[in-house]
Amino acid sequence: MFPDYSMIDLHLTRPGGRPCGPAPPGPGHSGSRRWPLAGFLAGGFALLVSFGPGPAVQASEVSDQATVTLASIASPEQVRHPRNKSFMKRQWGVEVVFVRRTAGGYMLEFRYKVTDPDKAKPLFDRQTKPLLTHVESGARMIVPTPAKTGALRNSNPPLAGHTYWMFFANPAKFVQQGEQVNIEIGDFLADNLVVQ
Repeated sequence: MFPDYSMIDLHLTRPGGRPCGPAPPGPGHSGSRRWPLAGFLAGGFALLVSFGPGPAVQASEVSDQATVTLASIASPEQVRHPRNKSFMKRQWGVEVVFVRRTAGGYMLEFRYKVTDPDKAKPLFDRQTKPLLTHVESGARMIVPTPAKTGALRNSNPPLAGHTYWMFFANPAKFVQQGEQVNIEIGDFLADNLVVQ
């Protein structure tokens, strides 16, 4: 059993000074309920969260940024362009299936399908450390490595036609649905993926 850190407030802050932390209990919320993986994630278990420079921005810039974000959410087709999918298959032998929030929002699940096992081998190298970057803030998340289970990713030899996964920590539910992330695995880069 992992220690229960789910009540720790990490005090993460989004651009514009908007704090990001666990939401207060709503009606019908049970204080004894815990998501299975929320404890060690909310407590920052093996997490790496780093922020880039955050210069002050004018109100007009904030408005423009919000407009861009809303446009991206409304039109995910612009992010997942067919040419990007074709490049992934040709270069890396994989198709991106999705990135979605899971474990009550405390984790981000990345799924991808292997079409060419030889080209996809670098994604399964245990020495390579995957990183997920939140596009809006520059925050970077890693794959947790619990002592009992090891890294939360597939590292066995890939097979054609099989779908594989890896989980990234999302402390304090920082990355929200509809926002964009980049995923790096060595030289592999899947950028501007919209979180489901």
